[in-house]
Amino acid sequence: MKSNAGMDVHTVLDDSPIYRRTSLAVIPALCVAGAFTILLHRNYQAYLSLGPGGLPLNPWGWLISTLVKPLGRETLSTTEYDGADSFESCLGESSSIPYRSGPRPRTGWHFLPQRQLDQIPDEAVKQKLRELMDRLAKEYEKTVAVMPSPHEKVDNALIIRGTPPHKIASDAQSEILHLHASSDFSVHAILSSRDCKLVIERGWGERHPLSGVLGNVPRQFLMVYAPRNDEEFAVVERILKASIEYMTKRHSNS
Repeated sequence: MKSNAGMDVHTVLDDSPIYRRTSLAVIPALCVAGAFTILLHRNYQAYLSLGPGGLPLNPWGWLISTLVKPLGRETLSTTEYDGADSFESCLGESSSIPYRSGPRPRTGWHFLPQRQLDQIPDEAVKQKLRELMDRLAKEYEKTVAVMPSPHEKVDNALIIRGTPPHKIASDAQSEILHLHASSDFSVHAILSSRDCKLVIERGWGERHPLSGVLGNVPRQFLMVYAPRNDEEFAVVERILKASIEYMTKRHSNS
C-alpha cells in the first residue's frame, strides 16, 4: 500500500504541469550558472597570470580589479596632448624616434595591474633592463632616489628627491617610473604631453586606462612596452631618460 501510494505521488508529480514547467526552468538556469562559474574562474585565472601589482593576488584583489574595470578609458588617442604644454619635449626631434615595428602587444583584460600578454623579451634583454634601472639611478642620483613604487608597491621605482618641482610630479606622488621586473618587463613612466603623443603614435606605448581618472594617475602616465631587441632597447632607454628629465625639472606651465 505505502509503495503504491508513493508511486502514485510520483506519478502525480510527473504529470503535473507546474512540475514540468519548474523542471524546464531549472535546467537552463543550472546551465547558465555553470557557464557563468566557468567564466568567472577563467577571469580569475587571467588576473592571477598578470603577476604581482598593486593589488593582492587573491580573490579580493581580483574583485577590486574587476569592479574598477568600468572606470577605465581607451588608451591610444592623443588629441588630449595637444594642450598648453604640448611644445615641451625631452625626447628631442620627433624624427629621431622611429616607429616601432609590428603590432602592439596584447594587454590584459584587467588593468590593475596593467601588463602586456605577449612580446615578452628574452632573458638577455631583461637583464639589460635591470641594469638600466641601476644605471639611471646612479646617473641621476642628485635628483632621483630608488624606493618601492607608490603606485604598485611591488617593484622599485625611481622617485624624485625632495619637493616635487611641478604639479604633475606632485600628483604622481613623486614617482617618475618603475620597471615591472617581476612580470612582463614593461615600464610605467610619466612624460611630457608632447612626448606622450610621440610615444603613443609611434607605437612604443599607451596610456594607463585610469590616467586622468584618478588623481594620482595623471594623463601623462604611460605604459612603455618592453623592448624585444637591442634596437628597441635603445629607444626605450631614451624614453625613460626623457621621463626623468621631465619629472625632475621645473616647467613654466606646471
